[in-house]
Amino acid sequence: MNILVTDTETTSIDKPFCYNLGYVIVNTDTREVLLRRDFVIDQIWNNRELFATAYYAEKRPIYTAAMRARRTIMDKWGYVQQQLIRDIKAFEVAGAYAYNSPFDSNVYAFNAEWFKTANALDLVPMFDIRGYVHKFIAETIDFQRFCEANERFTESGNYSTTAETLFQYITQNTAFAEEHTALADSEIEMQILFACIDKGAEWNIVYPVKQSIRRLTLRELDIVYRADGEEEEYRFEYTRKTTRNGKMYLTK
Repeated sequence: MNILVTDTETTSIDKPFCYNLGYVIVNTDTREVLLRRDFVIDQIWNNRELFATAYYAEKRPIYTAAMRARRTIMDKWGYVQQQLIRDIKAFEVAGAYAYNSPFDSNVYAFNAEWFKTANALDLVPMFDIRGYVHKFIAETIDFQRFCEANERFTESGNYSTTAETLFQYITQNTAFAEEHTALADSEIEMQILFACIDKGAEWNIVYPVKQSIRRLTLRELDIVYRADGEEEEYRFEYTRKTTRNGKMYLTK
């Protein structure tokens, strides 16, 4: 089947006016990208005062260069939605995906309401790639050791599960920096999604998104063994302790 992976860049969270929308349509069997589209939204781009409030406003020259090279098209929000609707129908898209999909869903809904246009995402179910990540990658020892070795933590000290960290992990390229432009981010999020599929995830499933992935801390377990009036003491380091069939298992 064919799926859509989309990303948006906005001026803010409270009023998420979208100035850049990108997406890829990919076949889940062949993993071939069938279509790539990248749009700069006319109404926001040409409102310089509003665009200046965007978190990544300094990236404006990137979009200017992309439009000059015709890699990116500038058009109004309504046209972009009509184009996406045509693409969803033409490629018979079965589901849409985004990293932190509630944010992108809200962006689509907010702008569709503001500009009084159709919302292309009304045509397909939406799935959060973070749920896939949290179930199939983020809680594995291998990923958490990667975070420990490369100090990939949140401000609160938990493991980072940003798209940037996940892409660094699956490519083992710690120098990678997310571009934070819609099409480029859609491309890496697609690859993260396929990495989850390779680990057993299924398409078009809502996997729960966790509030955080708690950091493992190294603990010690002291055991004293007594026999024939003598004692021997053993110390084990572990990060996880489980019990199965009356036996204790320690994982370092």
